[in-house]
Amino acid sequence: MRNKATIILGALVLLSIIIFSSYSYIKVKQWDSLILPSVKIENEDLTGKTKEEAKIIMNKKYSSEIIKKKMTIVTDDKKYTLDYANLDAKYNINEAIDQAINYGQNMNIFQKYIAIINPDNKQIKLTFKYNGKIVDETLARITKDTNKEPVNAAITMRGSGNFTVSSEISGKQLEIVKIKKEIKSKMNGILLAANININAPVKELKPKITAIVLKTINTKISSYNTSFESSKEGRATNINLSTKSINGTLIMPGDIFSFNGVVGQRTAARGYQTAGIIVGEKFEQGLGGGICQVSSTLYNAMLSTSIISLERIHHTISSGYIPKGQDATVDYGNLDYKFKNTFKYPIYIEGTILNKNIYFNIYSNATLTKRTYEIVNEILEVTEPKTEIVQDPAKYEGETEITKTGHAGFKVRVSRKTYENGKLVNTEIINKDTFRVINGIIKVGIKKT
Repeated sequence: MRNKATIILGALVLLSIIIFSSYSYIKVKQWDSLILPSVKIENEDLTGKTKEEAKIIMNKKYSSEIIKKKMTIVTDDKKYTLDYANLDAKYNINEAIDQAINYGQNMNIFQKYIAIINPDNKQIKLTFKYNGKIVDETLARITKDTNKEPVNAAITMRGSGNFTVSSEISGKQLEIVKIKKEIKSKMNGILLAANININAPVKELKPKITAIVLKTINTKISSYNTSFESSKEGRATNINLSTKSINGTLIMPGDIFSFNGVVGQRTAARGYQTAGIIVGEKFEQGLGGGICQVSSTLYNAMLSTSIISLERIHHTISSGYIPKGQDATVDYGNLDYKFKNTFKYPIYIEGTILNKNIYFNIYSNATLTKRTYEIVNEILEVTEPKTEIVQDPAKYEGETEITKTGHAGFKVRVSRKTYENGKLVNTEIINKDTFRVINGIIKVGIKKT
């Protein structure tokens, strides 16, 4: 009797399982192509929706709405609009719906049944993207419209020692890194937010040179001149060109003057001609010959201030147009004359040519004239050259040829004495130059007539 009851109970349990399984299967089967209960995309409940139905709902609520939004970037005088529609702004709706429809696909039939009758909330987030290239193109246009380089104040000489100063103009620069960061943070897919307005961050660019500083140039503090009266046309032309290049040069406090940087390369295309230059121990013809007289004249004008040279080299042969030890040779790409403006005021250089004389006048602030300077040139040693006589069988007796001109050697010391209120306050040695003796060579003929 007990065995029979057990059999009947087992049969009932099996039947219940079969019925439940069949019911569960049918129930689950009904959801095969539907989104399971409590599955939401951005809080939009898509329970029981087909893939196509979900697309219609999501596109209507999100895709069609997002393209209506705008971002406006405002500068001082213009507005620039970024339409989301033109930015190809969109959500990943298709990917999100695929994720929703596939939810539960990896469950077995009983897990899926439980997910249907007793669902957990499944939240799926949308991601938003747009075409950043179009944003960059708009920013490039804003940058072009906004950015303006500052204009320095300028100083012009009107007659001897009279200056006219023009005012500086501030520039503007779009802060591109800052605005990109703000656009990135605000270019989102939030639908409830109103259209976005951004005030473009623009930085003021201050000019390096201001009128108030240039107006401190009010007096001549030094001058020097040399003559090139005996120079031929080519040398005179080179002197004129290089002096003209330097005329009007402004050197702000802390700036460095470079002769080669200001005058530039001496080329035929720029009008420079061939003239005598010193190469080693002899004179040769070279392009730009003569401009060392310009650099030396300027050097001496600066000697009568407290300015110290950063770069200055003497010739191998002393020059007749300047005291020994007070020359400054230059050779583009090799030798330069440089000095730094160590004043707290700007320096203005006036370079002029008059009656085959080079004049350099140095202007700055009148307070610098409280001190005066005296340049002392001392020749410490002189070595006279020797002349070597070389017999030349190719020349007739009585014929001679100077093949190498001799030049005396010198040791020179140049000092600068500083006076204040007529009293000597300082003496400094500027340089100690040594000009090596150059022995001459003369060929004499020994060939009989």
